[in-house]
Amino acid sequence: MLWMIAVLCKRKKIFKRLFPETHWVAALDGIETYKSREKDDCEHCLSRRVLVDDEYITEYYHRYVVLQMVGVTPAVFLDVEALQPGETEAAAGMRLLERFLKRHPRYLDAITMDAFYLQAPFVKKLLKYGLHLLIVLKQENRELYQDAVGLCASVPVKITKVVTKEIRFWDLGAMQTWTQLEREVRVVRSIEKQLKGKKQKNGEWVYKEETKDWIWCIISPEGGEKPDGELTVKWGHARWDEETRGFFELTQYWHLDHCYRHNATAMLACLMILFMAFTLTTIFFQRNLKGIWRSFTRVALARLLMDDLVLPYEGSFWPAAPT
Repeated sequence: MLWMIAVLCKRKKIFKRLFPETHWVAALDGIETYKSREKDDCEHCLSRRVLVDDEYITEYYHRYVVLQMVGVTPAVFLDVEALQPGETEAAAGMRLLERFLKRHPRYLDAITMDAFYLQAPFVKKLLKYGLHLLIVLKQENRELYQDAVGLCASVPVKITKVVTKEIRFWDLGAMQTWTQLEREVRVVRSIEKQLKGKKQKNGEWVYKEETKDWIWCIISPEGGEKPDGELTVKWGHARWDEETRGFFELTQYWHLDHCYRHNATAMLACLMILFMAFTLTTIFFQRNLKGIWRSFTRVALARLLMDDLVLPYEGSFWPAAPT
């Protein structure tokens, strides 16, 4: 059903792009929905050792890998896969992607991921699907990272300014340093400086400059088009959609981190139902509400609906139903 909703959104032109672009991009990332320090009869629980009051204890948790559309609105969830005990996030992510891409091989053009997925076996398996893979490069001890930083001194920098934000980025071109992949990759670096203000109690504003340094590794299909440096930076930042318009909103307002029943099948079913409800609600809010309702946020509208369920009808905000 999640796949069907996503296909209909694309076919009926429901998606609205957040920046001028033609590619369809998705983000792959992990999320933790349950943790407890009490042992339960769940054979699918993952475990880890955590330090509490100078003592290590065992904590049990459930973690999932989620694939979500980014760079567009509504923030549609495409698929979800649970991590099994003893396996990595990359293994679950590969299982999810192979299932989705075999069914919908032309739905996506690019996938953006965190630094954990920068593994040669993982990337090699995905390359056969003809996708652009954009992965954050963080490990400073990797030769690819060190060569990229060193090349910035000899490669021309491009500077763009947006209001209080200055972006300096380098398109370092093809690099052969990642020998395990046995093919060239492109590296793009972006240093972003932004002036942020904070109002003090005395009414004065204090400004502070914030600098962020990002390095992305992009692997494109053989013989295909290669996105330029500016587009690569936009794809890299679009991955935050999964954190802000996806996981954060679901946790804050939709009780994503609540476990209704500690059973692996039930938890996965509840998660997919939640994703479906979130997607359909967002589509309805953006596409169907007219007039005065457009001025309400989804949270305000939900509270009005909730009040009408428990309060007497006299003086209701909603008009009476036609007779």
